[in-house]
Amino acid sequence: MSGQAFRFLHAGGFALDEPLAGVADPPETLAELLVDAPYRAAQRVFDAALEERVDFLVLCGDLIDLKRPSPRALAFLLDHFEQLDRQGIAVYWAAGRLDPPQDWPPAAPLPRRVRVLNTTAPEELSHFRGSRPVANLVGRSWHGTATFQVGTFPGDADGLPTIVAAYGQLGPEGTDDQHAAALRQQMVDFWALGGQPQRQTFGTTDRLIHYAGSPQGRSAEEPGPHGCTLVHVAADRALRMQFLPTDAVRFHQESMPIDDEATLDGLRRTLVERAKQLTAEAESRWLVVSWKLRGGQHLAGPAGRRDLAAELHDWLRTSVPAGGKAGLWTQSVELDQPELPAEWYAEDSMLGDFLRSLQELSSQETALDLGQYIPPPLRTAALAALVHWNRDEQAVVLGEAALTGAQLLGAADRSAAGN
Repeated sequence: MSGQAFRFLHAGGFALDEPLAGVADPPETLAELLVDAPYRAAQRVFDAALEERVDFLVLCGDLIDLKRPSPRALAFLLDHFEQLDRQGIAVYWAAGRLDPPQDWPPAAPLPRRVRVLNTTAPEELSHFRGSRPVANLVGRSWHGTATFQVGTFPGDADGLPTIVAAYGQLGPEGTDDQHAAALRQQMVDFWALGGQPQRQTFGTTDRLIHYAGSPQGRSAEEPGPHGCTLVHVAADRALRMQFLPTDAVRFHQESMPIDDEATLDGLRRTLVERAKQLTAEAESRWLVVSWKLRGGQHLAGPAGRRDLAAELHDWLRTSVPAGGKAGLWTQSVELDQPELPAEWYAEDSMLGDFLRSLQELSSQETALDLGQYIPPPLRTAALAALVHWNRDEQAVVLGEAALTGAQLLGAADRSAAGN
């Protein structure tokens, strides 16, 4: 059977009622957008489906939290599903952890072109353009396991492209490449996957395994552009993906070296110029920036770098425009922290005693157990978890403790005096 060219949109992870998190003291216009951004991003996904006149939309889970759905979220999805239905655009929905099909309210029936895929077993169907099939779709909603299970596809009898829609991970953590290689051996043209917030692609142009990610990053841990994926399938089954950005707010991590000759005023000018560039590149959307600066030991010694970072943080917030419908908001400023001088550890002083004690703690093979110091009546699981660290977390905490102690015990004065 000869094929037809077609296009479809792949998206998921709307999480409509989950506001953006971790943005401290935002200006009023940004604060309102932190709540509304998931809706704006999802709106752009539906707009793209209409503007691009796709054949169908594949949604891969976590669109809405059906355990506590808001009337706004339910109405939003129904309105846009009905709009797509009126335009003849089908929706294939592989539901996720947040939106299991059985929890959709029966009082809000979905339009006929919206197909929510089964959870109990993979579902096979064909997508038609008029009376002619253009693609085979196989899908399954989340079924309670971390990895998805949709069966195997050893053959390709009818010559039509096969698209799999599923929710979950490829395999146990650290095995993605191995499992992706196995999936590429199957006769599937495109694996449309959901269940993770960041975009990720495996495979080649004729066998693609793709997570579209969420259309809106939720915090600084989900940086960079977010959107949906427009998939072009040629008559010969060649595939081409096109990223369509949809995020209303974008989190960005900016790493920047400090020149050895830079003055504090010169560093400020450099930061402002870079902020202007980032704002222009963000294309009229809000940008929340975490700055990570390297070098500049001549501007502040080991005990004074946190103070300098705090000073630059406050200065950026007041010096870079952040009003109107879009702008740049500084979330944090970090300066890399060099090792504390060895002579501080060797001092016969309170500072030396303190640093040597931390050094001894950090050299222990077992992690610190601070839970023993919590009074029994207050020893809840949540509180105990706050002081239960792995080795990496413990190293960070002890490093911060060393810096704080050095500041309180006058290390900055030693640096300034050249001692």
